[in-house]
Amino acid sequence: MNGIGSSAIIGATYLAASVAVFVFGSSYYSLLRTNRSWIYRAALPIAASLAVWLCFQFSLTEMVRLLSIGFLAATTANFAGWAVAWLQRPLRISDDSMRGIALLKLLEALAVVGAILLVLSVTQTPLSMAFLVKGKLGIGLAVGLGGFALFAIVAVLQARSLKRPTSKLLRLLPWILTFVFANAFMEELWFRGLFLGPLTGLVGSIAAAVLTAAVFALAHIGAVYLSKEDRIRFLAILFPLGIGWALCIQYTASLVASTLIHAGADLIIVHGLLGSLGDRSTDGTNAS
Repeated sequence: MNGIGSSAIIGATYLAASVAVFVFGSSYYSLLRTNRSWIYRAALPIAASLAVWLCFQFSLTEMVRLLSIGFLAATTANFAGWAVAWLQRPLRISDDSMRGIALLKLLEALAVVGAILLVLSVTQTPLSMAFLVKGKLGIGLAVGLGGFALFAIVAVLQARSLKRPTSKLLRLLPWILTFVFANAFMEELWFRGLFLGPLTGLVGSIAAAVLTAAVFALAHIGAVYLSKEDRIRFLAILFPLGIGWALCIQYTASLVASTLIHAGADLIIVHGLLGSLGDRSTDGTNAS
């Protein structure tokens, strides 16, 4: 089989497996019956474990083995992120305030990242394969902070157009920053860090960036903080952003730049979250 044919098969397999994990196995929405099934979500890491075993049993190439380990980490993280949500009630964290939403996102990020690190450790996979290294730190910080600043300016202008009180936003700023950075690092590792390395070795850097961006966009297909009409526009924006963030990771060999820019972009999403809270208290205290 020629290189183009094998790349197409690898790409199609990656997309199918990713949709099974990040769309059918998503706990962020309930578009599909599987979104509400803990059995389906628990079966995913079992299937991924079998795939890893088969890859080693048949001595497949290192990149294929790493891709299978990526899915084992992603599916384990998927289950951990869902399971940790059950701590919401005993921890008395409510999702009806920006504080609560931020704390829940931080809790999820700790579970997801922790699960990924555990799988990488057990499989003796170097952290560099998930871009969990400083890489070209200077360039990464420059590009990342520049991107964060640009998105922050857009978010401020958006706040003014929505006539959100500056004093209220400043009061919520610690929770807003907690949310955007927890979510950005979690998603950059989960959607791109685990897969870009092996995919780049298998199908090339551009195809890897496009494939991971497509999965990233599809995973947000049921975003609850957007109307149905806005979701299509949102996905159309996420796709090129995902390509850009993937290229940042590949160029800097690190998640630093993409995480910072992603966090900046999430500042804009926060307005949708605040809008969904309506007139209720948004900082976890009694509304004034």
